[in-house]
Order: sequence, then C-alpha cells, then structure tokens
Amino acid sequence: MSITITHRDDGIAVLTLDQPDSRANVLSTQLWNDLDAAIKTAGETPNVKGLIVASAKPGIFIAGADLKLLGDADVGDPRVRAFIDLGTGVLARLESLPFATIAAIDGAALGGGLEVALACDFRIVGTHPKVMLGLPEVTLGLIPGWGGSQRLPRLVGLVRAAEMLTSGKSLSATEAVSADLATEQVDSASIIESAAALLANLSTTLKSQARAMKLQPVPEPDRNAYSPTIPQEPVAIHEAMLVLMDGASLPLAEALKLETDAFCRLAGTPQSKDKIAAFFNRKK
Repeated sequence: MSITITHRDDGIAVLTLDQPDSRANVLSTQLWNDLDAAIKTAGETPNVKGLIVASAKPGIFIAGADLKLLGDADVGDPRVRAFIDLGTGVLARLESLPFATIAAIDGAALGGGLEVALACDFRIVGTHPKVMLGLPEVTLGLIPGWGGSQRLPRLVGLVRAAEMLTSGKSLSATEAVSADLATEQVDSASIIESAAALLANLSTTLKSQARAMKLQPVPEPDRNAYSPTIPQEPVAIHEAMLVLMDGASLPLAEALKLETDAFCRLAGTPQSKDKIAAFFNRKK
C-alpha cells in the first residue's frame, strides 16, 4: 500500500504517503491513481472534519514527478498529456473536498510534491533539516505541470512566484513561512498534532477564504503592479513567465489549461530531454 488513511477521534483524517520499495514518494501514474482513490474515500467518509496530507518517508514529503516518462517522450506524446491531466484531476478533487485540508511537510516538497501541497488549503512545515519547498522544473527544461505556476502566485504574490519559477531555487522552512507559503513551522515530533489543532481551530470564514483565494484570479492591483520583462531564452523560463502572467488574470481552472499546454510544448524537446538525462547521470 502506498497510501494509508487513519481516522482520529477528533474527526481529522490523516492521509500518509509511503511508496513501497522507494526511498522517496515519487508521483508516478500508479501513485496518482492511489492518491485519487484515497482522496475519494476520504471525501465520502462520514463525519470527517478535515484532512492532513503527510509522508512516512524521513526527510521527504514528495520528491516530484516520475521523470522516466518525460525523459523518454517526444514533443506531442499523448502519454505526457494524459499524465499531466491525471495529476490535475486528482488535485482538483483534493481542492474540492467538503472540509479543510493541510499538508504537513517535514522534508523535501519539490516540483509535483509542492504542487500537491499547494492544492491543500494550508501548509505547515516541520523542523527536519531537509525541509525545502520549491519548483525546480526550469532546471529540467520544463515548467510546473500540476498547477504550480498558478496556485503559487495566488499564495505568495507574483514577484516571489516569478523568482521561484525562473530560478528553480527552493525555500527553507523559515523562508516558506516568511513568504506565506506555509502557515507556521512546528516541531517535527508534533507536526501531525499541530496540523490537527490548526484544522480544528479554523473558523468557517478562514477555511472558505483560503480556498477561494486560489480559485480566483490574482487581484487586479497586484497584476497591475508587476510588469516584468519576459526573456526569450531559455525557452522554459520564457514559457514559465508567459503562463504566470497570462494565467494571473484568469480563474484557476482556465489558468491551469494554459499551464498544461505550455508544459506539453516543452516536454520531449531536445533541451528538456538532455537536462533530464543529465539529472539521471548525476544521480548515478
């Protein structure tokens, strides 16, 4: 089992990812399907008051996408769009649950891993030294494919989102809290208890505001205050900035379509395949 759900006496459910035979949770097609089934089950279970998404892997929340498919694909490969559509649909289900959700991050939440956390209503971070939150896709010749370019600016603002998207650099736990990407940092030993307490004490208004903020466009004054120069090269940074700015004026559901199209234009290009191959070589 890659995912388990436990139900606490206070009505909070805990969804724990622990991919078998792997040091990390990696977003493969199988894990997306398992996550979808678990979220559906949680949503249909009576008397659930909130959901915590956590990991059993020490120092790792979710490491990101399974890059083998993307490294082997060519531009226009229908498997890539199906892979992206699968994850997008799962996160839409997560974001539409009838109760509040929180990601308990006590390790690396990178790429797709951060995108799962962004689809939760709230995020808290632990004190594990490996806690880092980032979207490093441009270093692989790609952009985020599961909503990172759209949910992130709605949480941290266009300027900070642009910095993270174009540099690929991650935030530490304290930086994530300072940027409003995470609500607070808590001791790793009590991260589940802290997440449950936060969910239990949330007002109905705050719950609805947190979700509504992501579903709507970036506020117009914020959009008007930021007019970046968009470079033509590298192409991944060009696409990331275009999608960031064009999507900011749209409701989230429409903005995600822009992101998906841009991702599929980049996946399978020689630049991306070379960078992914280099990534695997470094791991060896």
